[in-house]
Amino acid sequence: MPARRRPTSDPRVHLARLVDRLSQRRQYVTFEDLEQAAARPSSRLPAEGLATRVNDAVAESLLLKDLRTFFDRQTGGFTDRWVYRVNARHPVIAEMLADG
Repeated sequence: MPARRRPTSDPRVHLARLVDRLSQRRQYVTFEDLEQAAARPSSRLPAEGLATRVNDAVAESLLLKDLRTFFDRQTGGFTDRWVYRVNARHPVIAEMLADG
């Protein structure tokens, strides 16, 4: 009987899980949040090339992105930032959510 191979890990799933996990803790997930999480030693998602991976996931509709305006109480200024969330209707995400 041949040895079982570990299935190749899909970086899109790692990115989607990261966005999903962060969105459970905060109302909005920004690119800066993703960078900080990917920089952690325990992260399965490499920080290198993160911007490209996020843009590809948005282009594939794996992630949805919205432009939001944030108010900074310290400076009294407003800044526009992109926020991300998983697209529950995407087949990869639907399978990921079904697996738990």
